[in-house]
Amino acid sequence: MADYDVIVVGGGHAGIEASLACARIGYPTLLITHKIEQIGYMSCNPAVGGLAKGHLVKEIDALGGEMAKATDETGIQFRQLNTGKGPAVRSSRAQVDRQEYRFRMKRIVEIQENLTIKEATVEEILTEGNQIMGVKTDSNETIQTKTLILAPGTFLNGLIHIGLTRFSAGRMGDPPSIGLSDSLKKMGFRMGRLKTGTTPRLDSQTIDFSLLTPQYGDDPPISIFLRNEKDRNGAGPMPYHLYESNNPRNY
Repeated sequence: MADYDVIVVGGGHAGIEASLACARIGYPTLLITHKIEQIGYMSCNPAVGGLAKGHLVKEIDALGGEMAKATDETGIQFRQLNTGKGPAVRSSRAQVDRQEYRFRMKRIVEIQENLTIKEATVEEILTEGNQIMGVKTDSNETIQTKTLILAPGTFLNGLIHIGLTRFSAGRMGDPPSIGLSDSLKKMGFRMGRLKTGTTPRLDSQTIDFSLLTPQYGDDPPISIFLRNEKDRNGAGPMPYHLYESNNPRNY
């Protein structure tokens, strides 16, 4: 008998949404992540939405996900992009408070019924024939499941390049998921690598800001969360403090 109906590996955007979706429709679900404290931890550019990505946020939102709602609650700047062009190329984008977003997402998964969180590293996928049976963790614990969802993000056999130096890592300071990668290879999956890039850091003391033009957020801000957008159109009051006209967070 399975310990859980669903196991989700990874506590980033995809892992959070997958685990919440499964738990909310009644399936006992286990979310396994390297560090519980870093559930929902965002990259160095904590943006949600934007061109070619905003439609994914809207789709997740339409299916009852948490990302858009969390963005509205923790956002610090909201902008509509390409407003001077046609509707097909417009998009919503928000910059969020990285810590507040992480705290909120961690709280949501912790209080969700049918959802258990475990801090561990998955080293092996257990199968019987073509059937997923469970996973084995770095502590040699075996956990059985009917369904396995992998959402490892940049951790799967991750590699960081800094100049001519390279080393294995998930993101800076976090270990990569090597065992899980090896397990997938043994199952016959062909492995590849997607490249992401981190922009150089600039020393603010070397920049003359008086020569630059500030880019402020929209006033009033346009909601990311669809039900807030309906409220803007007259269906009721906004539920979040973000939409107070004197809110200092929208800068």
